[in-house]
Amino acid sequence: MDGESLPSVAVLIDAENIPARFADRIFEEVATIGYASVRRSYGDFTGLWSTAWAAAFARHAVVPRQHFRAGSGKNSADIALVVDAMELLSDTTLDGICLVSSDSDFSPLAVRIRERGIALYGFGRADTPERFRQACRRFIYLENLPARDVSASMPPNAKVLVPVAQAAGVVRRALMHAQTQEGWALLQDVEQLLRRFRADFDPRTYGHRNLLSLVQRTKEFAIDLQHDGGPRIRFRRKVARSPGVIRA
Repeated sequence: MDGESLPSVAVLIDAENIPARFADRIFEEVATIGYASVRRSYGDFTGLWSTAWAAAFARHAVVPRQHFRAGSGKNSADIALVVDAMELLSDTTLDGICLVSSDSDFSPLAVRIRERGIALYGFGRADTPERFRQACRRFIYLENLPARDVSASMPPNAKVLVPVAQAAGVVRRALMHAQTQEGWALLQDVEQLLRRFRADFDPRTYGHRNLLSLVQRTKEFAIDLQHDGGPRIRFRRKVARSPGVIRA
């Protein structure tokens, strides 16, 4: 696909909050969402730390927005990002905004973007405040983004941010809503509901590359891989005990 056939998104980076080492991985993930027609980064780039960001700007054609700090406790870069984001909301050519930051100060901005009906994709650390995360259509943890030198043969459970056992509960909730009268639900329908329930739901958080691998690992669901519409799952049926049998 070319850029014209993909959703158009703006990428706004809080460079004072996000390390430059994540830049390549962020833009690889953005490419799975759409075409980044607007690419801007905000911060005071006068420090030595900006060298790494400068190289990332060149690789990804990012426009740096230099903003000197006005004083202690003042961050003009954050304000500039908010102003630009509000202006972009009136751009009818954009289908979404990718906001790259873990700063809780951007929570009101995230809520406003959501209220305007624009798809918001957040990128930040696992400790990003929940209000910010849940205001997004999707929120991607930086810790889940694979390093560039990771091979395709890397084990699917190489890194775990949250134990797999905690995933079973939210999968059960989604399955209850997605299942047909026969009890089955397409895995893709379950995944869509999961992301509506939790904007930050991501199989990688539990150490798995995809939902199928995660569901298999929980061992709580029956899986049908032969269905014409794609993989589907249902609750495992309990085996009824024979009457009159006494178990110790």
